[in-house]
Amino acid sequence: MKAVVLTLLAVGLALQPSSALQCYSCEDQVSNEDCLHVKNCSRSETHCWTERIRAVGVLTILNKGCSSNCVETFQDYYLGKKNITCCSTNLCNVDGTHALQPALVSVVLLPALSGLLLWGPSWM
Repeated sequence: MKAVVLTLLAVGLALQPSSALQCYSCEDQVSNEDCLHVKNCSRSETHCWTERIRAVGVLTILNKGCSSNCVETFQDYYLGKKNITCCSTNLCNVDGTHALQPALVSVVLLPALSGLLLWGPSWM
């Protein structure tokens, strides 16, 4: 009798559905604090992803979610950058970027260039 109960228990545990992957999910957010909504992925979605779109070095847009086919990419454009990162464990896409960061070029070089244009040598 114990063998039958143990067998039924083992079969019951084996047939238990496994839990689905959980990922953080958001759309078009500028702060990682706004990207901490937990989403239960479908069984076919086996990866979490994070997309960062950085425009002109000043503003970062975040998107996160579940994916059945995640491909990591990095694209460098004239006015910004876009990268997608993938991972495959629960809530692994927690990391974001700093939402609003002053661009070093704007903060340092713009005043220097303005000074050169205003008080620099006149070669024209």
